[in-house]
Amino acid sequence: MDTNRTAKLEFAVQMSCDSCVNAVKGVLQKEPGVQSVHVDLAKEQVLVETALTSLQVQSLIESTGRRAVLKGMGGSETDLGAAVAMLSGAGLVQGVVRFLQLSPDRCLIDGTIDGLTPGAHGLHVHELGDLTQDCRSCGDHFNPLGKQHGAPQDSERHVGDLGNITAAPDGRASFRLEDSQIKVWDVIGRSLVVDSGEDDLGRGKHPLSKITGNSGERLACGVIARSAGLFQNPKQICACDGVTLWEERDRPIAGKGRKVTDAPTANL
Repeated sequence: MDTNRTAKLEFAVQMSCDSCVNAVKGVLQKEPGVQSVHVDLAKEQVLVETALTSLQVQSLIESTGRRAVLKGMGGSETDLGAAVAMLSGAGLVQGVVRFLQLSPDRCLIDGTIDGLTPGAHGLHVHELGDLTQDCRSCGDHFNPLGKQHGAPQDSERHVGDLGNITAAPDGRASFRLEDSQIKVWDVIGRSLVVDSGEDDLGRGKHPLSKITGNSGERLACGVIARSAGLFQNPKQICACDGVTLWEERDRPIAGKGRKVTDAPTANL
């Protein structure tokens, strides 16, 4: 379900003077949904406690003319774990989705996925982190309790059932969800998949309704990898692809061209 619960976001921001600090503080502090802002000029660091998506906060910072990269996420409690999935597929769909364990029974899911057709798309954690056959090898929905497919708020649901995200007319879905069954420590190493159609949440009459939500083909997927919490990332965006902060900022959010080197296919 959508959530207004706050989280702390740590950004690296290119700043060189006090006017930079004032500009960043000014644009953030007047925004509804931002609870607090702390800026460290020496470290070029901005810490924001907010109910906005990470993309919304990054866009606000960059509206001042400064470049920004999300370095880490955290909650109000002791660090319980964070993860990230970089989604890509055979088509133009790509995105980044982050998981933050706010408490033992609440997980925040913050993401942006581009290249979708406007409308609703099913989003699910799958049992395998196997991309050897693209998204086809990700296995079934993550379902350790052996339940039928359902909606995120249902007691009868797969743990991996995250419901639907909605793409705007420009093909972008930006979302911030909170889930009671997902645990970061259980999903690291598994995969996240976005589907071509709307998940019927187990309420349809199609034979696949109680299995997959009849949400169509798998458009894009990515392995869920451990990522940095607050103040844990001195350089890289995540532990999965070796991209430094500012290199990452100039590269696609996922897919071809993302890594430091995309070596040509070997002639075997």
